[in-house]
Amino acid sequence: MMSIQNKVSVIVPNYNGFSILRNCLFSLLEHDRKPDQIVVVDNGSSDGSPDMIRREFPSITLVALDTNTGFTGANNTGIKASSGDMLVLLNNDCIVEPHWLDNLLRRMDDPSVAAVTSSMRNISDVNIMDSAGGQIDWMGFASDRGKGESASLHSKPTSIPFPCGGAVIVRRSALPSPDRLFWNELFIYQEDLDLGYELIRTGWKIVYEPEAVVRHMHSATMSKVSYFKERLCVRNRLLIMRKHFDQRTLSEITPIVKKWQNFWIVKSIARGRFAQAKAVLKGTSQGLSMPVKQFKAPLALNDIFVDFAEKSTTTSGIKKRMYEEMESVIRKYSSGKLHE
Repeated sequence: MMSIQNKVSVIVPNYNGFSILRNCLFSLLEHDRKPDQIVVVDNGSSDGSPDMIRREFPSITLVALDTNTGFTGANNTGIKASSGDMLVLLNNDCIVEPHWLDNLLRRMDDPSVAAVTSSMRNISDVNIMDSAGGQIDWMGFASDRGKGESASLHSKPTSIPFPCGGAVIVRRSALPSPDRLFWNELFIYQEDLDLGYELIRTGWKIVYEPEAVVRHMHSATMSKVSYFKERLCVRNRLLIMRKHFDQRTLSEITPIVKKWQNFWIVKSIARGRFAQAKAVLKGTSQGLSMPVKQFKAPLALNDIFVDFAEKSTTTSGIKKRMYEEMESVIRKYSSGKLHE
């Protein structure tokens, strides 16, 4: 039975996304299961987005910020302006397909599920995946499951280590802190990975729902390749590992991680990718030095890796050995509690 009693608030962060935001909002308002509340958090746009929302979408709750607080800041502001017990995070570059919200809610009927990630399809071809949720590998890298693959290969619901923050429903009561969705220090990139770890480590499940379809314009707001993005991706991956691995595991994997980062920098320079090398160097320095408060929870991050980490496909002997060293340490300190 569908959970029609749940009040749903959709949070849409926006930064200079005038044209794509309009299309997103129209698709929500015309959806067969209209959300109970739509909140747009504008991150200090200079393209007239706030005025457009006031003029064309008066029923939508607008929170107009003076500065860009990042993806994390916008969503954390959005949750404070939201009243729903079910929170849907939706990127402004998404168009929702029929029955999308009903299919998310149907999966949330399972009381053990904290979050359900949508089936994100390419804006130009609905049969091609952009994301079927997240996946991780033994070096702590995170990526979109199924990106570029046929949607037919991702047609079954499945448990995943983290959702894609661009189109996901989250149970408010599952959040470790009721007024925070994401770790603000991350700003943007991999904040959904951190959320996934928080939810699973506190005993919840995260699932992918193939019937909840949105069409997605990948990286519409941020440039696809930039020093800024590379640096933050490198930094945030390391910060999240330091936040969630216990000290015993960290003490043994840190030398391996440093070795990997140094190898990455050297290879980038050797290939003439100097901007990338600079970004990796800066991101590594920040990721290993910024203050981090460890997240205490009943379940260990090691157990999430044992359940979900993908094997590396690298053919490099050096890289392969580092991956094997990481896996060995993480498995050594796994508790096996995830299945108890």
